Amino acid sequence: MFGLMPWRKERPAGTLVPEVNPFAVMRRDLDSLFDRFFGRWPMDLPEMLDYPVVRGLKWEETDKEVIVRVEAPGFELTDFDIVATGDMLTIAAMHKEVIGKEKEGKAKEERLAEMKRYVTLPPGVDAARIEAFYRKGILEIHLPKTPEACGRRIEVKT
Repeated sequence: MFGLMPWRKERPAGTLVPEVNPFAVMRRDLDSLFDRFFGRWPMDLPEMLDYPVVRGLKWEETDKEVIVRVEAPGFELTDFDIVATGDMLTIAAMHKEVIGKEKEGKAKEERLAEMKRYVTLPPGVDAARIEAFYRKGILEIHLPKTPEACGRRIEVKT
């Protein structure tokens, strides 16, 4: 009968719980934490291509136009170069700042800030009437829709 009982390791007298390696416990807890946060990481390449992320760019569509807002702090109005070709809108900005003055062969310091974003235009945008505004570090581009793309409301009669 005693041969059927599971074998147990003898514990030293006076201990209630078995000895535990604290580093093993910490590793198990951290592994569990990372599994909860990054359970599906690294994502497969096709999944990453399905969900492109462009930080600092927001897109809003109304009945008459599409508004694109781009965060671009530190630039000036003349630094921007916005080009619409076909169904692609290219937003580029470059700012060069000279710090200090050149004195008797001493080098001057320059800072360069550069940004480039590409936006695919939705169908029905009138590229000839695109307008851009820059205020308080936000570039706002208004893409008006053509009359055909705006649609026509149809009144329901009884």
